[in-house]
Amino acid sequence: MMEELEKATGIESRFLTNFSPGMDDARSRLQWASSRCTTRPEDIAYSLFGIFNLHLPVLYGESAEKALGRLLADIISQSGDISRHRFIPVSRPASPPIKCYLCPHPTLMRKERSPTTDQQPASSTALQKMYRSLAKSPLPQFINHRLNLPSITHRVISVHLKGEDPLAPSYTYRIQTSGLRPLEITLPDKLDDVAMKQGALRLVRPWHSKLLSPSAELDATTEKQLLSTLGRPFNALLLVRLPHNEYKRIASSTLIVAKPIDSVSVLQSKVRILNIV
Repeated sequence: MMEELEKATGIESRFLTNFSPGMDDARSRLQWASSRCTTRPEDIAYSLFGIFNLHLPVLYGESAEKALGRLLADIISQSGDISRHRFIPVSRPASPPIKCYLCPHPTLMRKERSPTTDQQPASSTALQKMYRSLAKSPLPQFINHRLNLPSITHRVISVHLKGEDPLAPSYTYRIQTSGLRPLEITLPDKLDDVAMKQGALRLVRPWHSKLLSPSAELDATTEKQLLSTLGRPFNALLLVRLPHNEYKRIASSTLIVAKPIDSVSVLQSKVRILNIV
């Protein structure tokens, strides 16, 4: 019986027998709704409030995109971590899919101390500039079915195929990125020619204002905390650049942990609002 219910609903049997509202295993919870059709478009978002234990106003008459955007913002606000998420397409009647849900990866904020922050003194002026850019960054939002995502970006300088196993299949790449230590990732699919073109890829750290200290001013303590936060390893998104200054996430099933070279490289990185399709 449980196997038949799991097959019919797409919900794992463990959730059918033992379910609690909350943020745990957000990927699975969002997948349950990925093919849901509702009479009112906004209900695509409203129907998820309960399973995430969220209490948001129901505003019939707003677009589904705005409702989903409010849901997204609240999920991110509570977790403070955008890098845990990727998109699942959700369809609704008489409209194209809306790429607007989040799926979890391990958290961005880690408590261990990074050795990179003590290697070189940071420029106070550069740190203040970085702080202002991050503090002014807007919340992630959906506009025209695209996610506007504040991010600290790093340009991929080179990508080399280090090894492959056609039987698995798996492909291991060595990636050299500006401001980050070289890293290796293993992917289930081979990168296409567009991704391999020089300058096409970016490794980015998604940003949320919750990661900043609540202090309104950048004092000595806040400077130290900010530099420590930015110097830690983080879960990165791998994006490929598309025409019209848009980006698309690739290797979304692979956990990519990137690490800044040192405090100087942290302060030389760029803060941008990326338009992700």
